[in-house]
Amino acid sequence: MVMVVAVSGCTSEDSGTENQTKTFTANNISFEYPSDWVTANSLANDTVAAVGDPSSVDSSGLAQVSVVIQSKDLKGNLYDMYRANYEALFTNSSYRRVSETNTTIGGYQAIENIYTVTSSGTQKKQRAIWIENNGRVYVILCTAPADKFDAESRNFDLIVRTLRFL
Repeated sequence: MVMVVAVSGCTSEDSGTENQTKTFTANNISFEYPSDWVTANSLANDTVAAVGDPSSVDSSGLAQVSVVIQSKDLKGNLYDMYRANYEALFTNSSYRRVSETNTTIGGYQAIENIYTVTSSGTQKKQRAIWIENNGRVYVILCTAPADKFDAESRNFDLIVRTLRFL
């Protein structure tokens, strides 16, 4: 599952605390995200939401720090879809698994996979969380340059923690 995010939109100056958030509500989901981020256009198939940090946009207009949420029809079960995706992904030598765990997100059983990928000489770290809801699989993909990923964890956690299905 390879995702590219182009950031579009405008930001406004926020006077106040750094903990301010915006709310995304569309496509049967809702979540909070940092107030200095913007909604984005994702080039990935099945995207239902994308937000990114406009200060991370590279020279080609793509956000290097982003969260993309995809939704697909459940085929079989969550674990089989997850395994099939990562068996294919990790046969590509540019992908390296960091960790994998079962977790709970908002009361839903989920699978979390953290890995690195090197593309065009740049190493990125990605956190993918797979959740099943009402016959659909949702994948939350948090992406940042590997050397900035830990610093973005608070922003990623905000989005994951506040995700709601409508």
